[in-house]
Amino acid sequence: MPMLSQPAFGPKLSIGFITGGALLDVWTLVWRYTIKSGVALDETQHFWYLGLLLTGMTFLIIGAFLGSIGRAARKAELPPEGHATRAEEQIQANAAANPAGVAMVPGMVPGTVMPAGAMMPPAVAAPPAYPPQGTPGVVR
Repeated sequence: MPMLSQPAFGPKLSIGFITGGALLDVWTLVWRYTIKSGVALDETQHFWYLGLLLTGMTFLIIGAFLGSIGRAARKAELPPEGHATRAEEQIQANAAANPAGVAMVPGMVPGTVMPAGAMMPPAVAAPPAYPPQGTPGVVR
């Protein structure tokens, strides 16, 4: 699977947090200044008013910071500049030069079929060399 094939979740989540926080704050303020304008709030109403208002502001702040955090995390996921690209190019070149399942015997004309019972020379039958596990930039 290619690296970074999944779209980033940060921008969508950030927009959701900002939108939700803004709507929560707007409707909390609308309630306070239209329905309850000029009326003193009792303890329970004051609790819910401040709680919803601060929750909306918290969502706005989280959404604002989530965008920059997502960009930083995305950059951290990238392989080091140049190193992984060269390794990946070499792997792709090896794979193109040695297609899987196709064995060529020296001197054999491409497209011909080996006779039944023929033995492959050991040098040709050996699998192509793959990079060791954990090589940076190699995605399987």
